[in-house]
This record gives sequence, C-alpha cells and structure tokens, in this order.
Amino acid sequence: MACYTYRPLSGPMPAAGDRVQIALTDAGSDALTSRIGPNIALVEGNVVKADSTSLTLAVREIENRRGQRDDWLGETVVVPNQYVRDIQQRRLSVGGTGLLGGAIAAGLVAATAAMGSGSAQGGGSTASAGKQ
Repeated sequence: MACYTYRPLSGPMPAAGDRVQIALTDAGSDALTSRIGPNIALVEGNVVKADSTSLTLAVREIENRRGQRDDWLGETVVVPNQYVRDIQQRRLSVGGTGLLGGAIAAGLVAATAAMGSGSAQGGGSTASAGKQ
C-alpha cells in the first residue's frame, strides 16, 4: 500500500489521467449543487480533459464543508475554471511510503522471529547404536 499526498500542480494545467483535488469557490459550490450535491468544498478525481475554460473530472470522492466524504464511481463532472479556488495533484509520498514499508518489514521480522522461537528444541541427530 502506497501513501499519497496532494501538492500544487507541477505545471499550469493538469494532464489527462492525473489525480487531482479541486477546492471549489463558494459560487462554484452553489452553481454545481445540481451535479454534485449541496455545500461541496472539495472534488477529487481523475482528469478526463483540461483546457483554458474548464476541467472535466471522473469524480472519485467529494467532501462537503463539514468534512464528510462520499465516494463516487467515476461519474464525469465539468468544473468551469472560474469555480476553482485551488487545485492540487496527488503524488506518491516517498517518505510516508518508506516509513510504511519499514514498519511492515519490521513487523514481518518480529513475527518470523516469534514463530521461530516456538519450534522444536534439542533436535540433535540420533546415531545408530550397536552397528558393527
């Protein structure tokens, strides 16, 4: 499992396929109510198309102003640029992923050591006696 974080865009416009999180303006939240629901603050999804007037997203998740999140199944929503307060791109968090990987590895080592200490003890070889 990888860890991700949202960071400012690396360029002026996201590319198709990029996973982004859009913070809506108040006017944008109001204008898009019929498409995404009332009082939505954040829209997260994959960019289908981006141009100078709007972003088309395959929406994966929305968050309302209370912080409640709802999953979506990739429904397409067009967000006019005038309604975008901020946009950030999802990126792999190298530090977070490294820490998670280290913790998993340490857990596996500890589990292996614990199972190894419970194995049979004193399993010396038995030599045949009385052979001539």
